[in-house]
Amino acid sequence: MKKGTITVFLSLILSVILSLVFSIIESARVSAIRARIEMVMDMGLYSIFAEYNRELLSSYDLYYIDSSYGRGKASVTNIGAHLKDYLQYNFNTTKGSPALFTTDFTGLSAGEVKISGESLATDSAGRVFKRQAIHAVKDHFGISIIDRAKSTYHQYKGGAVDEKKVEEKRERILKKLEDLDLNSAGKAATKVLDKRPGILNLILNNLGNVSDKAPDLSSLASYRKLSKGIGMVRPDEDPDSLTNELLFNEYIAWKFSSYRKNPGNAPLSYEQEYILNGKNSDMANLRATAEKLFLLREAADTAAVFNDSIKRGEAEALSETICALLCVPEAAEAVTDFLLLAWGFGESVVDVRTLLNGGKVPLVKSGSDFSIRTLTELPLFMSINPGKEQTEGLSYEEYLRLFLMLENKTKKVMRTMDVIELNLRTTKGNSSFKLDSCVEYLEAELTAKSRYGYEYSILRDFAYEPVIE
Repeated sequence: MKKGTITVFLSLILSVILSLVFSIIESARVSAIRARIEMVMDMGLYSIFAEYNRELLSSYDLYYIDSSYGRGKASVTNIGAHLKDYLQYNFNTTKGSPALFTTDFTGLSAGEVKISGESLATDSAGRVFKRQAIHAVKDHFGISIIDRAKSTYHQYKGGAVDEKKVEEKRERILKKLEDLDLNSAGKAATKVLDKRPGILNLILNNLGNVSDKAPDLSSLASYRKLSKGIGMVRPDEDPDSLTNELLFNEYIAWKFSSYRKNPGNAPLSYEQEYILNGKNSDMANLRATAEKLFLLREAADTAAVFNDSIKRGEAEALSETICALLCVPEAAEAVTDFLLLAWGFGESVVDVRTLLNGGKVPLVKSGSDFSIRTLTELPLFMSINPGKEQTEGLSYEEYLRLFLMLENKTKKVMRTMDVIELNLRTTKGNSSFKLDSCVEYLEAELTAKSRYGYEYSILRDFAYEPVIE
């Protein structure tokens, strides 16, 4: 046996050293706890945002978390529950470990998980959705599409005809004819220019099979009260600017069907026409689009006819003959104007037929561009003749883009979301799909607890962030 001794001085020194060592260990534990909470929170959010709706991405190039997860009631509490599961799994360092005896230096577990803010696709009147759609177009086509879209738009602006002035001219001419002492046959002829639905039937009758789909729209985004989030976050660009509006129109042209583009087995065959007009059936939307085309082409063609001296000379010669036969020479000027008006009217009917049959029509026509070359050919516009083949001009799809550019921005966005909802509900696991259940941005708060007596809160946000050029 050997005796051992320790001095009081050494005892004091050891107590100080041990206190320092334990303090360093505890300080390291606190730092590790904080770092681990941050790391686990970030991993949890990455996992949550990896749960985007696959069908929405596949069909429409959009990233959103469907908070209903394809079943039950949509709620951000579902996202919170998913997030807590991910956090708890990553806090548990012993999960899946083959060792019999393991320990955890931090001893953390997930406490309360709270979703304190979320941005939904339908927020800000659909601008959240619109911004992501615009970036999808940029990502897919590149920025060159901006120049192409602007070129078409400026071409329209440069060749635009004041439809109101042409309409006023039409009313003046018809009023002048009504005031003249024409026989009943002459007055009845003016009724050809009536814009009753019968005129549209004249255009649509020979199109062949026209879809008669009429789905129930009452449960879609435009028709129901929408859930609301915190709105559009980080608004570093204006989704309603001219450039972005053109890009959104390109998105519609890219992703949605029309009368001339891939009408398939979807609930609506003419999706672009619905976005433009908002009617409850394919037929009604096609009819409304044909009417818009007719009004635009009538204004442009009538203006072209009145400005063409050769056509006016032909109309004057025919007018003099007609008035001589009717014994009303004083009506020659009014009848000339009427004949020119009828010429523009007939040409516009042929133009709309040409577009609906896949042809092209210039925005502004010259005399050589006309399908109805002489007044004697005017009755032919009543036939099924689709019109003159044009190699230049705008197609039906390009005219749709122009009309969409002039449509109310909010209505256009809401109707686009209607079509997406309608189509997604036909896919597996999405029968109750709603865009106001779809989350683009989340702000989440975690309260983490350690078995060593520590409790910390952390606030993080995350989003499907578009790259801003």
